[in-house]
Amino acid sequence: MKKFSLPAFIILALALVMGLLMIQKCEPDTGMYRWLKEDGKQTLFYGDLQIGFLEPVLTGGIKSKDKIEQISEGVFRITRTCTNRSGSRLDSARLTLDFVHTDSAAFLMIPAVSYQGNEWGRGQEPKGYKKDGTWWSFSYSRSAIPGATYSEGGKWAVAMWGEPGNQNTPFSCSLMPEGKQTTHRLIWPEEEMPLTYISRDTYGAGFQGKLTLEQGQSIMLSSVLVVTPLLPKHEAIKVFLTKAWEMIPHPSVPVRTPEEIWNLSVRFINKNLWAEEGIFKGFSVGLWLRDGKWIQRPVWKYEIGWAGQNISTANSLLTDFLWNKNRQSLDRAIACLDTWAKYCPLPNGLIRNHFDYVLGIEKSEEVLDACNLGDAAADYLVAYDLAKKCGVDRENYKEIALGICDFLMKDQQPSGQYGKGWNKEGECLYRDGTIGAFIIPAMVRAFVATGNKAYLASARRAYDFYFDDFSNQGFTSAGALDTWCIDKESSWPMLRSAMMLHEATGDSTYLAKAERTSWYLSTWLWHYSVPFADSTDFRKYGYNTFGGTAVSTQHHHLDPFGLALVPEWLKLAELTRHSIWKEKALVAWANANQVVANGTERVHGVVRPAGSQTEAYFQTRWGGRPGYFADWLVLWPSAFRLETLRTIGLNGFE
Repeated sequence: MKKFSLPAFIILALALVMGLLMIQKCEPDTGMYRWLKEDGKQTLFYGDLQIGFLEPVLTGGIKSKDKIEQISEGVFRITRTCTNRSGSRLDSARLTLDFVHTDSAAFLMIPAVSYQGNEWGRGQEPKGYKKDGTWWSFSYSRSAIPGATYSEGGKWAVAMWGEPGNQNTPFSCSLMPEGKQTTHRLIWPEEEMPLTYISRDTYGAGFQGKLTLEQGQSIMLSSVLVVTPLLPKHEAIKVFLTKAWEMIPHPSVPVRTPEEIWNLSVRFINKNLWAEEGIFKGFSVGLWLRDGKWIQRPVWKYEIGWAGQNISTANSLLTDFLWNKNRQSLDRAIACLDTWAKYCPLPNGLIRNHFDYVLGIEKSEEVLDACNLGDAAADYLVAYDLAKKCGVDRENYKEIALGICDFLMKDQQPSGQYGKGWNKEGECLYRDGTIGAFIIPAMVRAFVATGNKAYLASARRAYDFYFDDFSNQGFTSAGALDTWCIDKESSWPMLRSAMMLHEATGDSTYLAKAERTSWYLSTWLWHYSVPFADSTDFRKYGYNTFGGTAVSTQHHHLDPFGLALVPEWLKLAELTRHSIWKEKALVAWANANQVVANGTERVHGVVRPAGSQTEAYFQTRWGGRPGYFADWLVLWPSAFRLETLRTIGLNGFE
């Protein structure tokens, strides 16, 4: 029988058609977002799947009209024009721009304000989404992205934020999960209801701004909506955070040279924070202003890590001797290190965190916490090496560090979890939160120093435990020692640990995890400049919120903690070739070096010591005065900027 064969061009055409059908079947459609008007509402679809809709303004007499512009795939600018058609003047207009995500919420976030309703922890910050039946509303200035809200449903992640400027400022936001839908709301004028959070665990009366609209007057409101298919473990946050970083204007924040910053910090520490009290020789935690004079704080004075940063500061002064041959820096560094090494190690391997207890001036329960212990162990290993380079042999520095690590390794749980706090006898008092991750960098340094793989194994088990917990929950917690809540600080050791573990093992999966942590850290990083009146501290003394970092859900103010992220973000950018991390490193560095005193200018009527800086910038109604900062010149910002510079070098920003 004669075989039948098709002409070659027909075979080719059939193959092309089949190939296209296979692509359509196996690959997701692109460009399928579309807005349709249903029941008088602009409704967003992806193909035939409804994602949500815009709820028109419901205030009596107000007519609203929406203009929707697609910026890119899944990114829309929504401009709402509201016009007073009531027939008379409206003295108390309240305008809203609502996108209703038509799905039950599985994860909810207002960056730097609320993560899953802040149900984790013992703090009394705003919990849930309602208070006594009223939806919480927050000023846009509390959020790292102006008025941003974020929700994850079963298929989609949705984010919305407002665009400050012109008629759009100031405003507020609210996130309202209810049944099978979640409303993302922007509110004009600015309000905070039913209460306003004004200090740690403290509330004031709620407030509502006043907006007057004459008959026929219109006002334009602008927002950005970002929609993306859901990704596992809350990874979709990187989509809207990337867009926010790209779209929100970035002001230029001037910054001194690294050499100037180094010299100012060393000057402040040596001239103003050196302390000798009884057997103690080291560094005060900071200065208070009393009767027009700066004095070293008289309580909770001397801390080994965290806010007091005695060991890290000593290491920077050792470096100052190596770089600049400053003999005073060397002498004080060794005196400080020797003081803590002589009086604070315990027989079980732990080390006391606060010298106030050794001096007998603090009578409260003494708790040795993971943050201070991790800092002490990691920094004493660095001190051992630096002291040798300075010609000083101190084998006990290394022994102290390894003693801490050995205790914590034995105390580590089978899950990999370390503790949060111990008493002097070595009894673990609590293990909650991510704070145990502060121990991981010390374990990696112990491995590098000794070659003992037990330290590395301990570090890897702990990292896996804390990273899995973070991935599942979508936040980290309990790193700020004066709070017990969701926060930013506890994610910093997660970032540092990932970078150190990658260097120690060559395992590239740690870089991906470092980026995951960095996206979470980005929810605490201010993406914009909050405007303030000329009469405020921010305008008078030159502080821009762009690049600042909020502390925690329990403390709603900015600080220069971004200093600590700079080395890791610079290295992450280099290794991943993702330039956004270098951009954020430079922004965080510039922000954190604002309002560092030059020693001649007056702030609040008093000259601040050269190199000093406050730790708290109140960008919202925290303490009642937006645009204000406190007279608390704490050590840790100077310690962190010095540690950053000795890590990356004075030419590290080139």
